[in-house]
Amino acid sequence: MSFLNEEVMWDAVIHCQEAYDGLFCYAVKSTGICCKPSCKSRIPLKENVTFYSSVSAAMADGYRPCKRCRPNLLQSNEEELVQSIKQLIERDYHHTLTLEQISLHVGMSKYHLQRVFKRNTGMSPLEYVTKLRVDEASTRLQTTEQTITDIAHDLGYTSSAHFSNVFRQQTGYTPSEYRMRR
Repeated sequence: MSFLNEEVMWDAVIHCQEAYDGLFCYAVKSTGICCKPSCKSRIPLKENVTFYSSVSAAMADGYRPCKRCRPNLLQSNEEELVQSIKQLIERDYHHTLTLEQISLHVGMSKYHLQRVFKRNTGMSPLEYVTKLRVDEASTRLQTTEQTITDIAHDLGYTSSAHFSNVFRQQTGYTPSEYRMRR
């Protein structure tokens, strides 16, 4: 945002300039809402406006996306969006990963994220996390002597009992039974 100073951004807001959409967003303290520069809503008082480089940054500060201009849906290509979500999940599935964290990362509501992801992959983000974890656990159970407890903790489960339950639901085997199959 080096070429964007507050004066340029404010001018873009008061003139509803679409050319600046995606380059920054603004948040209005009095309403708790963030908008695209091209939003056709009433122009806020300048002293109530804060500028952000992204919608996700504004949302992280507690602002909600405007229902009129929907700044959180700037990315129109759902396939690219889903690919971005999958990359985030694939990078971090070993850790606790919530829908809230993912939604803040991509800059959209968790409800919309859930719908878009499921429509494009056939599963929810949580189901995708579970699939990745079970796939890796299956490989480790077959190729290593690592304990079930260690595998569970390495994959982000807080207890081996929870891990065993999820693994059995997904594969039809307990981790011990699965390991004996090798």
